[in-house]
Amino acid sequence: MDAPRVLLVKLTSLGDVIKALPVIDDIRRALPGTTVDWVVERPVDSLLALHPGIATVIPLELRRYRKEGRYGAALRGVCRDFGLLRARRYDCIVDLQGRRKSAIVAALARGPVIGPAPGPSSEPMYHRFYRRCVGRALYEGRDAISANRILAAQALGYPMPSSPPRFGLRPGSVPPGDLAPARPFAVLVHGSSKPEKTLAEATWIELGNWLSSRGLRCLLPWGDAQERARAQRLADAIGSAARVPQRMPSLTDWVGILAQATVVAGVDSGITHLAAASGAPTVAIFTATSSATFRIEAETPHRNLGDAGRKVALAEIQAAVADLLGSRSEPGVSGEGS
Repeated sequence: MDAPRVLLVKLTSLGDVIKALPVIDDIRRALPGTTVDWVVERPVDSLLALHPGIATVIPLELRRYRKEGRYGAALRGVCRDFGLLRARRYDCIVDLQGRRKSAIVAALARGPVIGPAPGPSSEPMYHRFYRRCVGRALYEGRDAISANRILAAQALGYPMPSSPPRFGLRPGSVPPGDLAPARPFAVLVHGSSKPEKTLAEATWIELGNWLSSRGLRCLLPWGDAQERARAQRLADAIGSAARVPQRMPSLTDWVGILAQATVVAGVDSGITHLAAASGAPTVAIFTATSSATFRIEAETPHRNLGDAGRKVALAEIQAAVADLLGSRSEPGVSGEGS
């Protein structure tokens, strides 16, 4: 009998896809010999290509065309991607997203689809594309990583693992020198897709100066023109210890950069979650989203601070960073508190 083949559907966003990565390790340990494919929207496909446990990454390009209003290009792209999606038959297709779009994509593939049962705020009718639904009571109220792991375990019929989540990303190569400073360095993830998640610039400046006094350079990432301008303002205020990438790193570049970072402090964003998945000691700061749901869970040292509607003080961030620095032994870096 051929080894089973499973397709996972988690299309977006970066942070959500990262929080589903531990499912790969769970499946391969619980069901040895299983081949796992994954369908995802670009550009996150490049990140999944770094996971040795994924046999085939099937990229889609739905969001960009929709945003740009290029519906003709979207149709051509769907026809192209549809061929990849239908290229082989699956023993089980697991929709980890539970949205109308993901359910339709799952239904277009060849095989029985299992996904989450609808809840009070779910999009209507999406579950009609499933052969079977996993009851929400099994994972309701759990953090996002655990919810993904429970959903996959229920769909494929193995016990929920008790082991810590393993993300499985392997850096492809050392990042180019124009993207990251010399070690040791910290990454300060100041930007987010939602302004309410961000912190005051003064907080980042004080944190950057504090890290600099402890022998760390500071890398200030950006994702758009507004974030780049803020990153430059922060770097100018922090001084020569701060660095702004002159071009936007790719996701594969980021895995390499974050794997080399001494510590990462960031708001609730994809790059912060990628930091923990890449093995960097990480402080995640929550101000507008639930830390109970979106918190970091990883084998790497980490701290989750704040919660929706609660401000996180600079001293709290410094104490968490100092705690993580104290757990590492790196020449030239002081882990003493403020």
